[in-house]
Amino acid sequence: MDPTSRPLPHEDVHRLLTGMYDDYLRGAPSAIDARLAEDVTIFDSASDALVTGLEELAALRGRRTEIAAEPSAPAWTETSLTVEDLRVREVGGVLVATWWLRVDGTDAHGVAVSPELSRNTAVLQHRTDGTLRILHLHEDVRQEAGPVI
Repeated sequence: MDPTSRPLPHEDVHRLLTGMYDDYLRGAPSAIDARLAEDVTIFDSASDALVTGLEELAALRGRRTEIAAEPSAPAWTETSLTVEDLRVREVGGVLVATWWLRVDGTDAHGVAVSPELSRNTAVLQHRTDGTLRILHLHEDVRQEAGPVI
């Protein structure tokens, strides 16, 4: 590849997603928000309602924190998030990306749990300044994390 040429959309999207998930593990919501459009829409696995915009996303994050503090909350900690089987195509000036997200973790004793697996879809757009932003994100957990059987 010519070093002066623009990276393929697949590479751009992979870099954005892996960076976003690294930001999540670091507990850096403002870094995540910088990867999202201000009017982003999200179907998050933690909420039935469509999340619209960064303000509603902040409220969802607050509810997640409250749920995690409840005694009945799952007692496991996410240790890595891996993008698998990423596919990207351009449709009408936007990028449509699909991937599986594997979330590995450990229980309260440090023992690995079976991974959570979710299928995801995002609609992304290159802005005029060259940055890539997520316009819509849809997350669908297909296998919840749990004890290794």
